Amino acid sequence: MRLGARVAAGACAIALAAAPLRAQQPDSSAPAEAPGHRPWTVGEHLEYNVKLGIFNVGHASLSVVGIDTVRGVPCYHVIFVLHGHALFYSLSDSSASWFGVRDMVSRRFEQNGNENGRLYTRHYVIDPQRDLWIRNGRDSGATVAEPLDEVSFFYFARTLPLGEGDVYDLPRYFMHDKNPVTIQVVGRQSVSVPAGRFDAVGVRPIFQSSGMFSERGDATVWFSDDSTRTPVRIRSRMAIGSLDFSLRSITR
Repeated sequence: MRLGARVAAGACAIALAAAPLRAQQPDSSAPAEAPGHRPWTVGEHLEYNVKLGIFNVGHASLSVVGIDTVRGVPCYHVIFVLHGHALFYSLSDSSASWFGVRDMVSRRFEQNGNENGRLYTRHYVIDPQRDLWIRNGRDSGATVAEPLDEVSFFYFARTLPLGEGDVYDLPRYFMHDKNPVTIQVVGRQSVSVPAGRFDAVGVRPIFQSSGMFSERGDATVWFSDDSTRTPVRIRSRMAIGSLDFSLRSITR
């Protein structure tokens, strides 16, 4: 997987039949909160500084831009944007997700970007009613009953209780053969970022693919330990070095 997809897939990062593992599991088969009581709101906009090792290499943002209707279903429209440049490498990537306001199910996912002058476009129709995803109107494959894409997984993780020691095995990634996604709660601590100091809960997401959220990437996402579950820091070890997203501003 190219770096653009690696970063976008994670930042993500980060959902339902949680198998009992090393800790007693909460019931994650139903939405964690009723519509209108999600940890985010329309208009939420999060800005991040991006570092590779000790070097500032760019910036990123994560936004809830509105509620659209997809095939008759009201869906949150969220966008993750990344701009980075290091030495002879440059990347601009935009990933958008549309997932149900009521059921937290993905129905559309798009990635558009420019990696070192190479343009790429991936548009997915995700249709759980037909057990199908379609990419760019050509390629297709089987999906799951309650699919989530890379970006919507990140928001779904914000609705989980995230109790100390919880481990979730979540067969909800929209490409059937890349399940499950595992989410492990690794601890709580105070985290300092440009936006301030936050009490935070650390989560390790593991996707069945290469990239920053693969098992080899050993990534940790730190969510604020409050009702908003704001993602304040993302860190991952990659072949090119340690990648760090740190929150610099919040707009609700």
